[in-house]
Amino acid sequence: MKKKKDLLAYCGLYCGDCAGYDGEIATAAKTLLKMLEKYKFDQTAKCLFSEELKGYDRFSEVLEFMTDLKCEKICRERKDTGTSCNIRKCCRDQGFYACFECDDLRTCEKLKSLEGLHNDACVKNLEAIKEMGLETWLSKGRRLWFGSTIDDGP
Repeated sequence: MKKKKDLLAYCGLYCGDCAGYDGEIATAAKTLLKMLEKYKFDQTAKCLFSEELKGYDRFSEVLEFMTDLKCEKICRERKDTGTSCNIRKCCRDQGFYACFECDDLRTCEKLKSLEGLHNDACVKNLEAIKEMGLETWLSKGRRLWFGSTIDDGP
């Protein structure tokens, strides 16, 4: 079992809160695919609801893709390869445990690249860690995932 501290990604997200880490979405996709196959729903889509489900084949492809949405390794266990995370590489190069140790976290372009999905969650988490310390944040802090405007994370 991983230590809570190890589940902090360099960017300030908490891997333990991610659907990719726990595999919940992948498991749900597998379950739905099995059910659709069991009931031969592709035939239902063609014969009974051909107009409403005309994109069913594409839906099945997407669902099949989603069955693999589970991280094989947490952020800290991954090696820096050609497609590696620039944030992880930067922290490792600087000798930082995570971006909260960096004075440039508010202006970092690498962190800004995550705003499209996570809004300001990374920076808010990192600032909270910087303020209260990692152990306190892990046990008592409010971990954000999609930004500070969202009340509840995953």
